[in-house]
Amino acid sequence: MKSLTRIFVALLLAVGITFGGFQGHAKAAPLPINVSIDADKTIEQIIGLISTSQDFSLVIANQTPHTLRRVGAYNKLSNWPVGDVDSLKAVGQDWKENDNGRGYFTFASNYAIGDTGRNVQFGASWPPIGRRKINLCTRNEAGNSPAALCLDQMSSADDRNLENSKFSAQARLGRKDNTVLWTYLVK
Repeated sequence: MKSLTRIFVALLLAVGITFGGFQGHAKAAPLPINVSIDADKTIEQIIGLISTSQDFSLVIANQTPHTLRRVGAYNKLSNWPVGDVDSLKAVGQDWKENDNGRGYFTFASNYAIGDTGRNVQFGASWPPIGRRKINLCTRNEAGNSPAALCLDQMSSADDRNLENSKFSAQARLGRKDNTVLWTYLVK
């Protein structure tokens, strides 16, 4: 019985050492963000609902009654991480700095606000040279060109507010805990 116990303890130690040894070398996978929101929440309240644990997070909050459909993107460095965003949802991606293999990114995306004929574009950048940036644009056309123009016009980390007919949008770049957070709100 004692030898069986020793074998079991040795096995547990071997498994613990094996998995513990890989922990520091494993690449953390990007973590999805998907939070239900209501139409009355402020951007600060939405940020408070989001749990982050990585170096970067990008979140799109949709307070419209329409789905935000991704209809284009411009991926200069890395790939835009968020697809469609359902009504009354905050959706995004939380990732480590080196998940894209380079440690930096510069990209933008174009979203149609349902079938309203209105679009909104979001831009984000953590460049290898320069400083982090955010942008928000409203060109009412599908495809990659509006996203590329929004990326090219990106110049600072300043908050943005825009209106497009009956819709408004905000973009905010800040920090939550140790995470750099790009947050976009459409209402």
